[in-house]
Parts: sequence; C-alpha cells; structure tokens
Amino acid sequence: TLTRLMTCAALLATAAAATAQTYPSKPIRFVVGFSAGGSTDLLARLLADEMRKDWNATVVVENRVGAGGVIAADHVAKSPPDGYTLFVQSATHTAIGALRKQLPYHSVDSFTPITLVATAPNVLLVRPDSPYKTLDSFIAAAKAKPGEITYATSAVGGALHLAGEQFAHLAGIRLNHVPYKGANEVTLAVMSGTVESSWNAANAAMAHVNAGKLHILGVASEKRFALLPNAPTFAELGIKSMTSETWVGVLGPAGLPADVTSKLNDYFQNLVKRPDVTEKLHKLGAVPVGTGPAEFRKLIADEIATLSDIAKKAKIEID
Repeated sequence: TLTRLMTCAALLATAAAATAQTYPSKPIRFVVGFSAGGSTDLLARLLADEMRKDWNATVVVENRVGAGGVIAADHVAKSPPDGYTLFVQSATHTAIGALRKQLPYHSVDSFTPITLVATAPNVLLVRPDSPYKTLDSFIAAAKAKPGEITYATSAVGGALHLAGEQFAHLAGIRLNHVPYKGANEVTLAVMSGTVESSWNAANAAMAHVNAGKLHILGVASEKRFALLPNAPTFAELGIKSMTSETWVGVLGPAGLPADVTSKLNDYFQNLVKRPDVTEKLHKLGAVPVGTGPAEFRKLIADEIATLSDIAKKAKIEID
C-alpha cells in the first residue's frame, strides 16, 4: 500500500510538471470588466502584447462590461481552472466585495490570485483657480459649510466614493458626493466648475495635472507618487492614515493548479521589472509592483475588510 501511495504521488508530481511544461498549449483569454480604452483595459492589452511575444502564444483581451465588473468576475469564477481564462481586474473588485452582499461569487475564495501588477494612488483634485489652494483651506471651508462642498467620483459605492468618505471621516468634515458615469465625466465636471472637487486615480488625472488643468490637494499614499513628485501626500499634510490606491492585478478561477499559478506569477513578476515594460507602465500612469500570490490574496482580503468598515461609518449601502 505504501508503495502504491508513493507511486501515485510520483505520478501526480510528474503530471503537474508536465502541465507546467506544456502550458500554454491553446489561446489564453484576459477577461476585463470594463470597456476598451480604459486604464484597466490598456494595462491588460500591454500584458497580452508582451505575453504574445515572449511565449509565442495566442493571447486575447475580452471585454465583458457590466455591473462594475461583476459580470466579468462571475464569468472568470465559473470558468475552468486551467490557466486559459485569466481576470485582469482593478481595485473595483474590493469595493464591490465590501459593499455588495448578494454577489454570484466570493470575492476572495472564488479566485486564485496570481500577482498585483501595478498601483497608482487616488488623489483629491480641484481646479487651479479654485479658492481652495491647500488641503487646510479645503477642510476649513468644509467645516464652515457642512455638507455643502461637492466632490465627484465615477460611481456610487466605488473605490473613489469610499476614498472620499474615508477622507471626510478622518478630517472630521461632511461633503456632498456627486456621482457620474465615468472618469471622463468627473474630470469635465471639476474642470468646468460644476463640482468643487473630485477624487480620481492619479494615473487618470496625471495628464490634466501636468497640463495645468487640475490641481492636486493630496495624494492618498504613504510615500509621494513617483510620477507626480511635487504633489504632497495626506500624511505630510496631517491626515496620517489616509491611504487609498487603485491597482490592477491578475487572478484566475479558484483551484488553478499550483504549477500554472507559479509559472504565471514568475512571468509577470519578471515582466514588470523589465525596463521597457516599466517605461510603458509609467506612460499609463502606473508604478509596477509584482507580488507573490499569497501577498496579493492578503491585500484583497484586507482591503475588503477596510472598505467594509468605511462603508458602515459612512452609511453607504448598495443592494
């Protein structure tokens, strides 16, 4: 019996090694929950282009748009765990996991995290001619006019809405949230003066900031954002625990074989360290990271817990 068990174990190990060696043997799909041309989609296409060249493989990007990424997430969660359907997802995943109780999948357990590819902090923005030149003046005005100063984001209950509420809670102020349908509409609203401020990801705002069309009051990261080095962090300005980042990572369905997960993780970690790829990520306004699967899983679980707490304090509920 012991001999049989040892033989079975050896066969399984051999089969696993063979799987890693032959993978990929058919087209790989990168599923994205947002429309073509958005920041997550552009990063997915960058990864797909590099993998095509490096692995001489067919890699396609498939946009499954709807419900803030839920449709795409559900599709991946229910796909065969063979490494041929991968999920390129943003921090929206954790915001939805924190706020929506009736999801057709579990935001952590239904997926195999592969790696966190890149991050960019979220930022509080105003027009350059705004009366609020500093974070202190913005907070003072909000305290003088509770609930009157407006801030725009791209969705009710999204990561940026939660960032705005987290900031308001930490600063001891009340603000008026104005949701729009997308990042472009948010940018137009604050630049036109329709709203007084907005929250956006630094990568989405970077071009407008560099062109002098938007002004950053605070960056929600522990350290200054390398691509916008002149913009101060909230911590520097006295709001010590105000951190909120957008990110893009790669996941597979739950049960992805360990050898395939390892092969993909090794590839992506090495890929984002390559100078040519780092430069391409910087052009998209993202800073390369590259984590192990366990670290990425912990980030997702921790972020869902943090955002759930923020949502409860702000009394944000989504059916």
